[in-house]
Order: sequence, then structure tokens, then C-alpha cells
Amino acid sequence: MEPMDDRELNHLLRRWHAPGAPAHLRPPTPPARGAWWRWLVTGTIRVPVPVGLALVALAVAALWMYPGVPPEPVVDTQPSASPVVSLADFQPVEEVELRVVGGGR
Repeated sequence: MEPMDDRELNHLLRRWHAPGAPAHLRPPTPPARGAWWRWLVTGTIRVPVPVGLALVALAVAALWMYPGVPPEPVVDTQPSASPVVSLADFQPVEEVELRVVGGGR
């Protein structure tokens, strides 16, 4: 077989057509769009893991800091038999005794 010159190669390349791609390489057809309300039930939202962990941490912190509505104070309408104690009734400690627990060397 003798070598071809550039004119023959150019002519051959113009006539040549690339074969089509196999069916399994073609892009899939997009799924049929359903009702928008169905997405509310079955849809998903992709969130990066760090963002998801930050949202969970914020939710836990919010629940920990604000556990709920405080209960209403109980108002006793009956007079109490026990005397009322205030901070003025407290006295300082007269003697302090120190005790070491867990014998360190």
C-alpha cells in the first residue's frame, strides 16, 4: 500500500462520518413533572453535612436555652404557719474546718 498525499487524505476525511453514539451513552430523558404539591410530600433538599450539623446544633442549643414557657407561680391564698425567712436572718460561719478528700501525696 503506498502512502497517501495530503489531498487524498483531506478528501477521505471529508467523506467520512463518525458513527452515532450507542443508546446507553445518550442522556436520559428527564422524568415527567408531577404536581407541585406532591414534591412537598416526597421531595428532597440537598444540604451539605456541615450546614446540616450547624442547623442541628442551633436547634439543640435553642431548646436547651429556652425549654418552654415557665409554669405560672402557685398563689397560696391560705395564711402560712411557717415564718417568713429573709437574708437578714443569716449569720456568718464562726469556724471553718477544712478536710482533704482523696489523699493526694
